[in-house]
Amino acid sequence: MSDQGTLFIVATPIGNVGDITDRARAVLNKTDFIACEDTRRASKLLRLLSIDPKTKSLRSFNVLNENDLTAKIIASLTRGQDVALISDAGTPLLSDPGLPLLKEAIDRGVAVVPVPGPSALTACLSVCPLPMHDFRFVGFIERKRSQKKALLSELLQQSIPVVCFESPKRLLDTLRVMSELGAGGRMMFVARELTKLHEEQCFDSVNNLIENFEARERILGEFVLVIAPLEEPRQLDVDRLVEILSKEPIPASSSARLLAKLSGISRQEAYRRLTSSTLQDD
Repeated sequence: MSDQGTLFIVATPIGNVGDITDRARAVLNKTDFIACEDTRRASKLLRLLSIDPKTKSLRSFNVLNENDLTAKIIASLTRGQDVALISDAGTPLLSDPGLPLLKEAIDRGVAVVPVPGPSALTACLSVCPLPMHDFRFVGFIERKRSQKKALLSELLQQSIPVVCFESPKRLLDTLRVMSELGAGGRMMFVARELTKLHEEQCFDSVNNLIENFEARERILGEFVLVIAPLEEPRQLDVDRLVEILSKEPIPASSSARLLAKLSGISRQEAYRRLTSSTLQDD
């Protein structure tokens, strides 16, 4: 196995070239074979790093050809050639091509080495004013409206923040769908053009964000969105409702149904609380 090459998963800047790590620069400098989404963008990056792209074998590796090229890249690796995998920006395989290659390399016993660095995901989370110790990442939101609506209906019920990517062309539609689903008042953190000259951060309700972006002539840049979680019912509010409803001359089953609707707790839990409260009063 020692005569095989190494597959380097190399993170590259998401905007500011100064974010490149010394290690990433060294790996790209010494590795002749570089698999990239767009050879033109990769060539530009290499020139910014003072690396001559003409000395490299740059191969376009994207969602359209990754399955076909995986076999060729694996063949190069098994012949002992090192390969660097990069995306257009950020950390590869986070909503970028490369999974078939990664899985095949691991199956073949090829050494896979991460070269960490810039990531739009972690850059956004580091400045997001929401507790991010636990979250769900879903990549890019569905494009078709019916699929988008179904996905957002499910995501809006999460009790943890949801992080996703969105394009400038689809941002407003995504916000409008959320509003249509009754989440117009839900708070959301929006990060645009992270690390770039026109970097922007907004933390506001969905409806206010719609007004904000509708007022712009053009919406530019790549977006990372963080949807605030569905708030849990406040204990004090539930206890107060139990106190009020338990004193009303209506059946416990009817009170439980009303309590469940008002507070968000299950009907079984509502019934348990109401009957428990009645027993205590007695």
